[in-house]
Amino acid sequence: MKITRVEAIPFRIPYKTPLKWGLSGYLEAAEHVLVRVHTDAGVVGVAEATPRPTIYGESQASILYAIRNWFAPMVVGMDPAHTERIWSKFEGIHWNPTAKGAVDLALYDAIARARGVPLWEMLGGNSHRLSVSWMLGIRSIPEMVREAVEMRAGGFKAFKVKVGTDPEKDVQVIRALRENLGSDVLLYVDANMAYSVSTAVRTLKRMEEHGLAFVEEPVPAWDQRGRLKVSRAISIPILGDESVFTPQDVAREIELGAIGIISIKTPRTGYTLSLKIVNLAETAGIPCLMGTQAETGVGTLASAHFGAARRNVSYPSEISFFLSLTDDLLAEPIALKDGFIELPTRPGNGAVLDEEKIKRYRMD
Repeated sequence: MKITRVEAIPFRIPYKTPLKWGLSGYLEAAEHVLVRVHTDAGVVGVAEATPRPTIYGESQASILYAIRNWFAPMVVGMDPAHTERIWSKFEGIHWNPTAKGAVDLALYDAIARARGVPLWEMLGGNSHRLSVSWMLGIRSIPEMVREAVEMRAGGFKAFKVKVGTDPEKDVQVIRALRENLGSDVLLYVDANMAYSVSTAVRTLKRMEEHGLAFVEEPVPAWDQRGRLKVSRAISIPILGDESVFTPQDVAREIELGAIGIISIKTPRTGYTLSLKIVNLAETAGIPCLMGTQAETGVGTLASAHFGAARRNVSYPSEISFFLSLTDDLLAEPIALKDGFIELPTRPGNGAVLDEEKIKRYRMD
């Protein structure tokens, strides 16, 4: 089987409510890129690229350019199963993580479809389902509590809470959530690197009193000494995200000893690099979860298959944000029940695209 063509389609689907995080994060819509890898066997692998200019320096336009002009010409004519050989070519172009990641995800999808097996079986086969959390963006405390109570009634048992702009409010929202959700719900916060070391220590110690489970990136990712100081001053683990973009980052952070959980985001590492990361983490005794990039159903299925396949992905994953979209590109909705994504039994990632919706939402 050979790759004949790589298709990159820009699209835009609004979110029901804008997402706010950290000091400058703000999203009103999924302005992403649908990637399709075509083969001479008639098999087509699909994936989703997620531009995040404030995080990776990629835009929708840059992803389209990179795929169409750099990465597609590299892989056309190759066997999609030769992923290590393909990545050796990718490494000739610096960075562009989600452009590379999307092509990689689509390659694996094509391989699994050709072999007639779902991706979760091909990637490790641990399970066909994955527990997920719900993410609360920064809003007023009553709005955040109301949303959390509603989602708890819908079956969610774990919540990620965006914080970082107002430490006093951050403590109060955790207190209010714990009072309204009960003691059996997992609560953790993501400061998106917005705290200073002293603010992080002071604020997180107060949050610990309300049963906080862990904290994601409390200080800037570049501040390795600060991260270590925070980890030694608090009693809960630090979840690494911006500090663990690559396998090399993961190896460095394991040696530093500051993080206790790792967020794997397949949109930025594909499956090839995600497999390296999860193996490094497991060897070091560090559990993982699947982080969100606010993907549509296409990207959600890709992440869910990886998380379900690997036993070291043991914390509830954040990939439920597709519920915040006003629509999707899938012809069949993702099965989500009692806080678990049930994966399709079809080969590959199981995504069946709605071609009419692609026409409706594409931006070119």
